[in-house]
Amino acid sequence: MRNRFGIAVLVSGALLAWLAAPAAAQKVVKIGDLGSKVGVFEGYGKYQSMAIQMAVEELNAKGGVLGHKIEVIAEDDETKPAPAVRKAEKLILQDDVKLLIGAVSSGATMAVMDVTKKHKVIHWNSVSCAEFMRTTKFHKYYFSNQPDSRMQASGLAKYMVEKMGKKVYIFYTDYAMGQSDGRQFKTALEKLGGEVVGVAGAPLDTKDFSPWFGAITQSNPDVLFLAFAGTDSLRLMTQLHSFGMTKKYKLAGIDCFLLQQDLPAIAAPMEGFVQLAHFSAYNPDKNMQAFNAKFKKKFGVDANIMAGAYDAVLFWAAAVEKVKSFDSDKVAEAQEGMCVDNTHIGRQCIRKEDHQVVMGHQKEVVRARTRERFTGYTQLVNRWGGLGEERRSLPPSSK
Repeated sequence: MRNRFGIAVLVSGALLAWLAAPAAAQKVVKIGDLGSKVGVFEGYGKYQSMAIQMAVEELNAKGGVLGHKIEVIAEDDETKPAPAVRKAEKLILQDDVKLLIGAVSSGATMAVMDVTKKHKVIHWNSVSCAEFMRTTKFHKYYFSNQPDSRMQASGLAKYMVEKMGKKVYIFYTDYAMGQSDGRQFKTALEKLGGEVVGVAGAPLDTKDFSPWFGAITQSNPDVLFLAFAGTDSLRLMTQLHSFGMTKKYKLAGIDCFLLQQDLPAIAAPMEGFVQLAHFSAYNPDKNMQAFNAKFKKKFGVDANIMAGAYDAVLFWAAAVEKVKSFDSDKVAEAQEGMCVDNTHIGRQCIRKEDHQVVMGHQKEVVRARTRERFTGYTQLVNRWGGLGEERRSLPPSSK
């Protein structure tokens, strides 16, 4: 009798201890958000983080990936290759991230590509556009949903020659991105019968652009093509406007020239400016509108071209679930040719041969690659202001 009582007490004690013990913590998998958090490209880094956050929260609400909660580790690359490499090494070796998204500048991204190749980590780029990332720097673990300089030139150069003028002056930011854009647009324009009447580069984070204005004026172009980004673009447009050059010439720029959130601050200088953009909150596409509504509800602002960072998380998660593993070799192979329907612009596929995201079904993607047209990608020309039927409304100024 005494023994039975003792056993009962032991069992009851064990049961109480089990009930009191905390539930087993959910496993965690980490991904890295590497980008410019301050400085010239701060806006791009900020919106990259927001897009990643939204994708991660949606996935975690559904149980995460392979039963793991996704945790984001963010680092500032200072828009420079050396800090970007150090932060990438830290994310990979110390934080053990299984996916790295970034950087923001092309120079930093290309430097980080050497790190992700060395350590065999899945690497997604959603804004840098130098073509070297799909040529000399390309590797097995690298993927991109940002149209590079060749794709952008293919779309915008034709528009410029046919609708804006054949005499073009190319002005670019003198580092990897701008150099690539300047070279590719010059090739595309001349191939289409355009005349490049001048080419010049200004250092990243230039404060005074006026020393270059004399050469531009002397060349007398029809179109001034600009390959800048971030605060460089804001300063450049303000100074061009003060010199009367925004009225004298037609102006056009690259995909990442200016985030639409910056437009109200320089609405007058940007009137009539033609910018290539693969995402716009004003595009009537139902998928873009649905994504933008969701983004705006969460953050209180419209989305922009950094929406690609959202898709990067979705593609990686889908590949992980497909192979039931975080192994980078298996995930990289699964991503090749993969199509995902619920991206920020509907169905997108990863082209196997160069890991570039393009629009449409896989058969259409292969044909587009064969023809070298890249027409399946949403390279949308947005005219800020302008004339006649092409006129578009500027976003309302925030007060």
